[in-house]
Amino acid sequence: MNTGRYVIGSIVVFGFLLVINWLFHGVLLSCWYNESPEIIRSDYGSVANVIWMLLGFLILAFGFCFIFVKGYENKGIAEGFRYGLYIGIAFCVSTSLIHYPVFPFPGKWIVAWVIGYPIIMILAGVIFAAIYKRPAVQ
Repeated sequence: MNTGRYVIGSIVVFGFLLVINWLFHGVLLSCWYNESPEIIRSDYGSVANVIWMLLGFLILAFGFCFIFVKGYENKGIAEGFRYGLYIGIAFCVSTSLIHYPVFPFPGKWIVAWVIGYPIIMILAGVIFAAIYKRPAVQ
């Protein structure tokens, strides 16, 4: 494992996840979330608990990148795309579907998450693969 590229890539993926999830949830889906204020924390409640979200994204970024490194095959961006797709389906799609019967989330949220999360994970995989790639031999 190239520790330097792993750490840098993980930090970049962490930043990407923060920004893309803010766009996805805070901008794109916010009108839907505002329709169900009984389910979503208020802005004040969200800000007061933001440390937990940051910790979660930090663990996600470093764990996501660590698993990629352990199976790394040096196949470029396509490897990152496939990896992100696999993680998106295995963890994000499945979790979204599992949450539906347990929590009172509207069905349209689940549909958005099932579509959106794999795309986010694919982009994260592509970003990390681009950073982690082995330099070309000169």
